[in-house]
Amino acid sequence: MPIRLQGTVAFEPEFVGNLTMLTRTMIARGLDPDDYVIAKDIAAAPTLPFVGPIAYDYAVIAGETRIVITEAGDAGFLDEFLRHIGDVDGGAPPLAADGVFSRLTRWMSPQA
Repeated sequence: MPIRLQGTVAFEPEFVGNLTMLTRTMIARGLDPDDYVIAKDIAAAPTLPFVGPIAYDYAVIAGETRIVITEAGDAGFLDEFLRHIGDVDGGAPPLAADGVFSRLTRWMSPQA
């Protein structure tokens, strides 16, 4: 199973949908996605009432190496991670930004 996801906060569906693209990009850069774990947790930044956390810590673990990227959402993390692994040509399609309307819609949707 390539790129394992874990953490105390769920990843956005748009991010999960982009895992195939991320896996292909990593392979093209000579990285083995099977070695990577991405964990998402609420950052130490303050949480706003009725809005939720304003930042998340994304820990990327590969063997002995661990980096932490703090971003407001999965789209920002994906962009930063792609820059980190060397996707400077922008060949990967951008992840749709998670705006207020998208968050509100998910919040109001019944949970399965």
